[in-house]
Amino acid sequence: MIKSLASLAVLLAVTSTLVIAREKPAPPPSRYSYSIKVDEKSLPKGVSVREVVAGQSSRYFIKNAGDLPLVIGEIHSNNQLVSGTKLQYGKVYGWFPNGVPMEGKTHLKGWQAPFGDIPESLLMLPREPAKIYEGRKPGLGKEVPKPEAASIKVTYDGQPHEIKITIHYSLNEAYDK
Repeated sequence: MIKSLASLAVLLAVTSTLVIAREKPAPPPSRYSYSIKVDEKSLPKGVSVREVVAGQSSRYFIKNAGDLPLVIGEIHSNNQLVSGTKLQYGKVYGWFPNGVPMEGKTHLKGWQAPFGDIPESLLMLPREPAKIYEGRKPGLGKEVPKPEAASIKVTYDGQPHEIKITIHYSLNEAYDK
């Protein structure tokens, strides 16, 4: 009886949370959109970035053909690595602290490439630039923020490294004019 009441309470809490989340509107579009330009000189030896343009959006793919590991997108919890992507020898590895969660795969822990030989990974900013959030304020004009220097923090051969970028802003066509 107590277990079923506890289960019912959890179910009601989850259901009400989902209903509240569905009722929240999406944030308004930002007045600005952005693109990045990678400073090729800041890339470690053997690392390259290529841009793929599809319509008006761009994606950046990073590849490490070298033998020294490049780790991007590291997430730590309690001083332990819980997520990340390692590029080395032209191959992409994911960090699986509890083993690869796939049926039919050997559940090895650590750096694994369960999806085969993928040569490159997406290079992304860890979060949108602050100007994108500022661009959601009502009543903004058509002035576009100036380009700004930034960096993407990575680890190269076990040492902290920064890939330098420049963020370029433009007016977002999706913005309600």
